Amino acid sequence: MYTRITRLIAANCALNGKVPLPWSRTLDASLHVLDLSHNRLDAVIADSWLPKIRLDLSHNAHPLRVSAEVIRRAIKSGMELWLTRTELANPDEVMGLWQTELGPQEAWTPRPSQGFECQDLSNPNLRVTPELFLPEQMCSCSPGFFGKGADCQQCPNGTYSAGRNSSQCTKCPEGSRSSAGSTAVSQCVCPFGSPEEASEGASRCRCDAHQALISEQRCIPCSELHLLCETPGHVAKDAPLEDGFLRLEVPSEEIFQCLDVKHCQSSSCIAGRSGPLCVDCAEHFRATGGLCLECKDVSAQQTLCIMLGSAIALTLLAAAAWHMRHRVPSLSQSNKCLLQLLLEQLAALLQLTQLWAVLGRLRRPISSGTQTEEQSSSDLVLSLLEVLQFTSTEVQNFLALECVYDGVAVRSLFALATPLVPLLILLLCSCAEIFSRGLGICVGLKILTVLFIGGASGSAQLLGCQEVDGAGVPLKHFAFRPLFPQQRCSEAPWVDRIGWTTAFCYGVLILCFLGFLFAKQNVVMRRVKAAMVYTTCNAGKVVVHMQGLTTEQSSKDWDAMLAKRLVCGAAAYVAVRVKGQAVVELQEAKNAVMIVTPIAKDVVGTSESLGEVESLVFGSDTEELEALQWHFMAQMLMERSILEQKEDRVMLGAKQLFCKYAKCENVWMEVCIKVMAAALVSVVAVNNLWLSVAITLGMALVIGLTRPFVQPQLNVLQTACFACLAVAAVGFRHHVALARLALAVPFGLLLVQLRHPDSPEMLALRLQQDRWRLRSTRVPWKSVPNNVLRWPMRIGLGTVAV
Repeated sequence: MYTRITRLIAANCALNGKVPLPWSRTLDASLHVLDLSHNRLDAVIADSWLPKIRLDLSHNAHPLRVSAEVIRRAIKSGMELWLTRTELANPDEVMGLWQTELGPQEAWTPRPSQGFECQDLSNPNLRVTPELFLPEQMCSCSPGFFGKGADCQQCPNGTYSAGRNSSQCTKCPEGSRSSAGSTAVSQCVCPFGSPEEASEGASRCRCDAHQALISEQRCIPCSELHLLCETPGHVAKDAPLEDGFLRLEVPSEEIFQCLDVKHCQSSSCIAGRSGPLCVDCAEHFRATGGLCLECKDVSAQQTLCIMLGSAIALTLLAAAAWHMRHRVPSLSQSNKCLLQLLLEQLAALLQLTQLWAVLGRLRRPISSGTQTEEQSSSDLVLSLLEVLQFTSTEVQNFLALECVYDGVAVRSLFALATPLVPLLILLLCSCAEIFSRGLGICVGLKILTVLFIGGASGSAQLLGCQEVDGAGVPLKHFAFRPLFPQQRCSEAPWVDRIGWTTAFCYGVLILCFLGFLFAKQNVVMRRVKAAMVYTTCNAGKVVVHMQGLTTEQSSKDWDAMLAKRLVCGAAAYVAVRVKGQAVVELQEAKNAVMIVTPIAKDVVGTSESLGEVESLVFGSDTEELEALQWHFMAQMLMERSILEQKEDRVMLGAKQLFCKYAKCENVWMEVCIKVMAAALVSVVAVNNLWLSVAITLGMALVIGLTRPFVQPQLNVLQTACFACLAVAAVGFRHHVALARLALAVPFGLLLVQLRHPDSPEMLALRLQQDRWRLRSTRVPWKSVPNNVLRWPMRIGLGTVAV
């Protein structure tokens, strides 16, 4: 009999060498545990089969060689092989079993202090330490570490590793920082926003949703820059824009509001618009009335036909007017008076509409994408009234030349023509003086009435520079020329030279010429200022005397001049003081006098009561007021008589202009109006509302106090026009309906004034003209019986015999 050995313990016995398996069948049959741990063994060898025992080779002092065949047979025989804390000496040989006999568990066991994680074997009979057995297959570096297998190092500052078995750490986004051992990009601290791991390439810092990154490396709300940032990661220089906003260069963080927000959509201009802030019309579109209309089947032949047709129509109209000038049936006195007043009023209203269109540039830019019905109607009215400025731009709009030729070139050419063409026409008028004395000056002054405001406005627009966007934000170096949108304000200096030259002509030369007219009439009219008219009463008759005239001329000329002056005094007296019929006779003597004998009773010295305004200003002394009015009219009529005699080129050409005013010296008002128009154009160009209001109110006050025009109705109308322009300026900035109402008021006043077209001033002029017509029949003065003249006249729309 022998004892069965079930446990053989030789642990920590300093054993070395190889462990042969099996030993003997007898021993192997009874042995259950063979503990050889904590020794210095070199290898485990097996020639054949392996017994089903537990072989403990853990904690071996140095690497132990265990062949792949031993492991295979151990697994097959069910042998428990313990290799805990024992390093495998031949991992390369055993590696082949990793995917076959040696299957890992799914769970990973972390080694926090060592920076890696390992998987144990799924076979419970094999107990190993993964980092010593097959470290590269069974272990991986933990997040926050890098290396291979169990050889791992912690990621340094500024890096991270997000997954297992990272061969190297990933750098944090540029400018961000992180602590050592960071395990995710989210642990990187960005100077702005939060980090984002790109699908390919390095990670980056990004702004969150509804924020955008600017060049100062910080995130700001997209609403401040008018950006659309529904998702994170937007950069301000190329992020999509809200409707109504645009970049003047791409990419750029500088974003500007369009002057008309409905012209800008989806970060670009709408169809038909182009240029900075979408102010220009695109190719195949034409500009008209502030709109860009698509060119549809407009050919050069059609444009030529329109031009020829318009020229032929104007020629035929002019020829018909010339042919019918002497065939127009004579009008009644009341109709003549009505027509004369209407023509003067229409000239004043033309000036009103031109200046109203100029003030239209004070409109506040539309700040929303929706244009109201009021704004749309205002744009339409402005577009129609701008035509009344008679500029070259309106001509090219009518002919649609942009659809035939290059649109940019056409608009640029006609922008230059707007201030230049009126000046060229004035130059041609000066040439007309060669053929007819005074004709060129007369035509030139009429042309100034129609074209001055449009030309001055065009000159100011040439010098214009769009320096702010629709919200008033400075454009800085993006500032551009409104008439030449492709040119920056610092470019194309030739435009400035043309602009300043034309501005000098409109603002200096033309005004100097008008000032010369004022000085010229002052010299010519000295005789009138030296003469004094006075009256005396004798037995119910009024005797008109003349004092202060010299007798340097011949006796015949002196008698004729004195007679005319006396007729002027008598006509003025009758117009102011007499309401009814009167007999006027010239008493010839050394100092001739004119005798006025009123026929009706109780009419001498009567007058209509003063109005409330005049009573407040001038008092209630009717006699004094009538005396002043009589002397004023007498001087006016004497000035008219001098104008009829003068053959001076300048006075002859400016005769109609002088006759527009009550006194020739009041021609300073023409200078004042032109200065005001030029100043208003310049002020509107810089968008100064209250200075525009001050200029227009100042003109209204000046005209109201001085009453320079010969027709009292025109004084009232002009005062109302300039006061309404001041209201319109405020209306354009705050409420467009107010501006339209201000435009309508003078037209309503015109209709009211046409009900009473006559005035004492016009009556005096008609009395004087009737006397000159009598003299122009070449009937000798003495052949008129008793030198008596009866003046029956029509006053207004009612008949009164004077």
